[in-house]
Amino acid sequence: MNLGLEGRTVLVTGAAKGIGRAIATSIAEEGGNIALHYQTSEKEALETANVIEKLGVKVALVKGDLASIDDVQTMKKTIEKQLGTVHSIVNNAGYAQYKSFFKYEPGEWTREVDVCFYGVLHLAHTFMPDMMNSNEGKLINIIGDSARTGDRNLIISGAARSGATSFLKSLSQEVGRYNIQCNTVSLGLIDQGQEFDAAMLEKILKQYPLKRLGNAGDVQGIILFLLSAWSDWITGQVISVNGGQSMIG
Repeated sequence: MNLGLEGRTVLVTGAAKGIGRAIATSIAEEGGNIALHYQTSEKEALETANVIEKLGVKVALVKGDLASIDDVQTMKKTIEKQLGTVHSIVNNAGYAQYKSFFKYEPGEWTREVDVCFYGVLHLAHTFMPDMMNSNEGKLINIIGDSARTGDRNLIISGAARSGATSFLKSLSQEVGRYNIQCNTVSLGLIDQGQEFDAAMLEKILKQYPLKRLGNAGDVQGIILFLLSAWSDWITGQVISVNGGQSMIG
């Protein structure tokens, strides 16, 4: 199946390692050029860039804090110099603190909101005008299912990501006339090397009808589909990849 990504430039945020790395390399395997964003994981970003270059496509490393509109605008200039116009964005970057609301000090929640909510606004405001001018583009935001179902220990990041989801629903109505699709991918617990004792893992898996945690391959498929022309009539949606852990209609 030809996904139509060959020669296209895709910005993948938080792409130095983990799910972001898997997404970036899968796009590169389909012939897409990668703007590989990172903030602090420079060593891992360089390693990922090396892997992508060996796949025969172009890659540009871009460092920046998505919470800063200035950083995002600088990222755009760097990408355009090295790769040209960005055709699509996969926002995998995020920040969360795992604790209950009343464990926060006042103002300690700001960083989560800045990255998980304002970061999405900054990406859209910076990159989407070019997509509108070229009459095509895709913006995919990755969130955790806590933004849909609630989680008392992920209360701030969940709220911020829920806000970003609402933003993309409305934005999809604004930019649909320009053949731009905006969608959200909501993930269950993905196995990224976390250590769980046997009792904890058994408790977690009871919540999943498919009786396993997700893996990077489970995420790659839906991202590639949403980046491809096969998804051109899908916009404003929240698509769950969660092993059946939640089944919200």
